[in-house]
Amino acid sequence: MGGEIQQQLHQQQQLAIQQHLLNVENAKKRRSVCETLSAPPTSISLCIDGNSDANNRRHSTMSYLGNLAGDDKRPRIMPAAEIGGSKRSNDLKIDMRDDLYSSSQENLQKLQNDTILKRIPVGAEATTVLVGAVDFLQQPTIAFVRLAEGVLMPTLTEVAVPVRFMFILMGPPTLDLDYHEVGRSIATLMANEPFHAIAYKADDRKDLLSAINEFLDDSIVLPPGNWERQDLLPFEELKAKKDWIRSRKRKALEVQNELKEKIKEEAKIIIEKKPELESGDGKKKINPLEKTHKWWGGLRNDLKRRLPMYKSDITDGLNSQTLAATIFMYFACLSTAITFGGLASEKTGNLIGISETLLSTALCGIIFHTISGQPLGIIGTTGPLLLFDEALINFCRENNLPFLTIRAYIGVWLAVIATTLSAFECSVYVRLFTRFTQEIFSALITLIYIYETLMKLVSVYKKNPLLANYNFPPTTLAPQLQSFENTTMDSLGNVTAEVSVTNATSSPISLVSNIVSHTNMPNTALFCTILTLGTFTIAYYLKLFRNSHFLGRNARRALGDFGVPIAIAIFVLIDYLIPEVYTDKLSVPEGISPSDPEVRGWLVPLGGMPVWAPFACGIPAILVYIL
Repeated sequence: MGGEIQQQLHQQQQLAIQQHLLNVENAKKRRSVCETLSAPPTSISLCIDGNSDANNRRHSTMSYLGNLAGDDKRPRIMPAAEIGGSKRSNDLKIDMRDDLYSSSQENLQKLQNDTILKRIPVGAEATTVLVGAVDFLQQPTIAFVRLAEGVLMPTLTEVAVPVRFMFILMGPPTLDLDYHEVGRSIATLMANEPFHAIAYKADDRKDLLSAINEFLDDSIVLPPGNWERQDLLPFEELKAKKDWIRSRKRKALEVQNELKEKIKEEAKIIIEKKPELESGDGKKKINPLEKTHKWWGGLRNDLKRRLPMYKSDITDGLNSQTLAATIFMYFACLSTAITFGGLASEKTGNLIGISETLLSTALCGIIFHTISGQPLGIIGTTGPLLLFDEALINFCRENNLPFLTIRAYIGVWLAVIATTLSAFECSVYVRLFTRFTQEIFSALITLIYIYETLMKLVSVYKKNPLLANYNFPPTTLAPQLQSFENTTMDSLGNVTAEVSVTNATSSPISLVSNIVSHTNMPNTALFCTILTLGTFTIAYYLKLFRNSHFLGRNARRALGDFGVPIAIAIFVLIDYLIPEVYTDKLSVPEGISPSDPEVRGWLVPLGGMPVWAPFACGIPAILVYIL
């Protein structure tokens, strides 16, 4: 049976070849075979109907049958009995490999993409729109990205076109928003030539929103749905809108052309007057960061530039709008002077204290802000200057030198250095310094604040440690302390104390010593910690409150600007309302007097030191000038 089938197949093949050679044109019309072109030009896929009778099979044609022998990669005709799963012996089937079919589809797709690419202009760039719903977001997140230059992304684009724009939209799946429609809208916008021209030049979100509004003004948008003819806009209304858009664009173009003409005229006038400016007949704009090569040239230019504005600088500030800024600067200068004045008082032994710091800050500030070119600059002591004073007084103590006299000579040298540098216009070199230098000094001042605060708390804990029990056993006071009971003790700092016999220390002398030196006081350490952390917390959160959504804009700004003074005032009031707990207070003398009138006066003597010392003060003066 198998031999007869093979013989019939061989005869059919011979007849088909002869028919193909004799009647090529007629065979194409009678062909019942489906031919499909694949990647190799000689590979043909044939679809033969197994139910055809012998007459139809005799007229069927096959191409390139002579090349099929011995080639396993090409389709070949084989009996149905040799293919598993067939129950009929007279069926003919094609043994088509899957890899050939896949390759054929890929080549067809590539051919189609190449056809699309040929129709795209040279230099074109693509926009990728990616939208989707995700579970890890609670609200939609949108990103519109413009790359610096086009980048080929084969996995994103169907054809090999560089991607320049990317729109990404992700959001929760439960939100009532059609992400697909949003993506289609963005794709429509990017297909609009005026919009993507603006997208190339946009600097922020406002530019894109303006372009979208421009697109909507020029468009008639119909939401998706089944629209009847009577629901659409009439032709007259469409024509009127088109005419209005055309007239609006024409007017905008006219305004733009007029602006360009004005710019050209102004440029022409400037070019005509340029020789006059160069010859000195006109006023040439002076760059303050360029040398004039004259003695005190920069200072003289500053005076010429600021003198016409001197009166307005004062009169413009006399209004209610600058009141808040004035109060803020007052507290900024006052708090800084008090803080660093108190620290300097501890480190210099009251030679320089709060009184000296406040008075010097006020006088120097008035002089500087009255005649300087920077009236908004805050003048006062800083953290680096405090460290310098600490190092200087230690040096003077080790070498038996008068601290205030040395510091006075340093001030004289500072005036000489500043005058000399101003004469040679050395201030122009400030352009070589970057903002990084300022940030270093700001960080140093911040670290000094934090360090001194922590050290002050540590000293409070050392003087007033936390004790397990403050209730001491009863004892009997010595007879010599009987005179202190219900009396005023002027020798103990003008403190009125009522000494109890039942709650006293085991040593009467120790009790008097603790009262005088304020050591081992109960609750002092913890209360100081609460005051410190509370002041920082209130000031910090009032600063954050400025950018919150509560209250009005002006109220938020006021609370944010005056957060530090408000925090200080609140906890000073708390300390005042709890007099039972002892806390250290700043010692400020009454009136205008030195911090310690018994040690020094307002006039500092310039003598009483070696001859070389005044000249040697120039070295530390250079360091202070840099600070």
